[in-house]
Order: sequence, then structure tokens, then C-alpha cells
Amino acid sequence: MAGGGDHGHHGDAAHGGDFRTKVWTMTGGPNCRPKHWKRNTAIAMAGIFLICIPIAMKSAELEQRPHHPVRPIPSQLWCKNFGKKEY
Repeated sequence: MAGGGDHGHHGDAAHGGDFRTKVWTMTGGPNCRPKHWKRNTAIAMAGIFLICIPIAMKSAELEQRPHHPVRPIPSQLWCKNFGKKEY
């Protein structure tokens, strides 16, 4: 009985080298700093903002509340459907 270390592999150097270069991981494995990561991050953030800002503006435009709130709600600052903000 082997303690888990003997699985029929007789040395990595003889059979292809380091196996970690062939394993895909979400964190990138041995390549955890891909080329142009700053540019890619900036492009992704710009895309998120370009999508989220129009959605937030449309949401504020369509916002309606059937009852007056008991305490102030942050969206009342930019929503035009509330009129006077006296509670």
C-alpha cells in the first residue's frame, strides 16, 4: 500500500516536465499576470459603466412609489416623480 505518492508516475522530468503549465485555472495558474491586464481591466470597467449608466437613468425616470416614504430614500434626490421633498 502506497501513501498516495505512488500513482505509476516515475518522475516528471522523464514524462514531459512540470504539469502545472498544462493545467487551466480561473486564477491563471502559472500565468497569473497576463499581458495587457491593466488595459483589459480598463476596457471592462468602461464597458460596465457604459451599460449601467443608461440603465440607472431610465430607472430613475420610470421610478414610481404608490405611498410616500416614511424616511428619505436616496433616489429621491435625482428622481423627478416625487415633487416636493417635505415629509
